[in-house]
Amino acid sequence: MQLKLSIVVCAYNEEKSIGPLLENLMKQDVPPEVFDREIIVVASGCTDRTEKVVKEQAETNPKVTLISEQERSGKATALNKAFEVSSGDYIALVPADVLPAENALFNLLIPFRDCDVSAVSGRPMQNPWKVPKGFSGYLANMTYRLWARLMAKLNDRGEMAHCSGEFMAIRSDVKTNIPCESAADDSYIAIAAKRKGHIKFASEAICYNLMPSNVVDYINQRRRWLYGHFQTKRITGEYPTVLDTVVLSRPGVALQVLAEEVTEQPKAAGYLAGAMLVEAIIYALSMFDRLLSRRYGVWPVIRSTKFT
Repeated sequence: MQLKLSIVVCAYNEEKSIGPLLENLMKQDVPPEVFDREIIVVASGCTDRTEKVVKEQAETNPKVTLISEQERSGKATALNKAFEVSSGDYIALVPADVLPAENALFNLLIPFRDCDVSAVSGRPMQNPWKVPKGFSGYLANMTYRLWARLMAKLNDRGEMAHCSGEFMAIRSDVKTNIPCESAADDSYIAIAAKRKGHIKFASEAICYNLMPSNVVDYINQRRRWLYGHFQTKRITGEYPTVLDTVVLSRPGVALQVLAEEVTEQPKAAGYLAGAMLVEAIIYALSMFDRLLSRRYGVWPVIRSTKFT
């Protein structure tokens, strides 16, 4: 069987990261059944050299396609445009500000050999060369540690209903029109995928990302994420399986994840307590956003998560 992979990259002012990412994606190994790949870059309202860099790549590589949006209308809108033109049997979603590790695409696609698998989530990790110091550094690594532990447990139980927006792939039949107001497109897509098959967690499909380097930016990012998770429930009728929601639906599992964090990071118990206080603040702010019907379809840019 010969299969094609479409890789969708959404970008907003990513002139410093888009070139290395495109080169990375073309060099990534894939399973032998994947005979061809295309890369679709949606550049949304960019005011820097992002589009120029993509055009330069496309001139020498016909597998790269640029979709240019004059205005920044949100990631959901960008993904919908990419879905319309994608022709792959599988579609990998890779934001422009992440960098897949070696063999990441290979490991992300292998689970699709099971025909019942409709989506696969990779594993985002804090870029090890740019870890913030102190409490912010703990928050950056803790966030991904807790998420990965939870996904591993739910994967073993066959109960996953979430994929990482930093690195994920879906079967082409999972493509759906994402509501433009969606603040958590990854959660929305995961629910759609869950209704068509099983979601798997590929722990070896690693991509490097930057979490916020200060507490204020961390709160603002997590505030939007949490708002998006509860918004997904309102739109689809189902919660994505993230720690924010699992703590309500499966408190025993959530406690196991937290207990493992204490066991593996005993010297950071004070930081964990501080992180839980920060999380309480995030919950309160998210509730405030819901009361005000705040819209996060166009994400506020978190500057400290960008490569400089």
